[in-house]
Amino acid sequence: MWNKQAGKIELAAGMFLLIFLIVLLAAHIQIIGFYTTSLYMEDALAASNLASAIIDIEEYGITHVIRIASPESAYEIYRQALKTNLQLNEDWENDDKELIAGKVTVLQYIIYNVEGDDVTVYHFGEGGTYSHYKAGSLGSIRTPDGRLVESTSVYSRIGFPVKGFLDVEVYAEKEKSVDIINNGVE
Repeated sequence: MWNKQAGKIELAAGMFLLIFLIVLLAAHIQIIGFYTTSLYMEDALAASNLASAIIDIEEYGITHVIRIASPESAYEIYRQALKTNLQLNEDWENDDKELIAGKVTVLQYIIYNVEGDDVTVYHFGEGGTYSHYKAGSLGSIRTPDGRLVESTSVYSRIGFPVKGFLDVEVYAEKEKSVDIINNGVE
């Protein structure tokens, strides 16, 4: 004969296992959601960085130096491209709150112009604050994401809230740098 106590223990163990599996599945789905958002943001950042990498064609034609002539214009192009790529409204929010739960903020936008062995940095901070300076020599400068500056490059970092499990908002940041090279064409 079956013991009633043994049945209760099996039922409790089964319920515990079921709840554990549900929590594990929910966590896995959340991780997949964060991964998808990360890939989406990385693609948008790369495309926006490349859109803003408008080099001085006349300078390149004469000296073969790849240089972004107008950092201020490049920054504005970047902002417009980012807004379009992420489908943001005038308040810099996405109408679909599943991917981006609130306002997107440009935290940093940096241009590294390389001329010979010199690297000039044009830095735009949060709110569009601007500064520029000679950073040093080629091969000694790294972008904030750790990439060695070997040619004219653009780096950007954005921040945004993401909906987590049980609608808890988590603040996330994404960064990306792109190099502009001539592939040996002279």
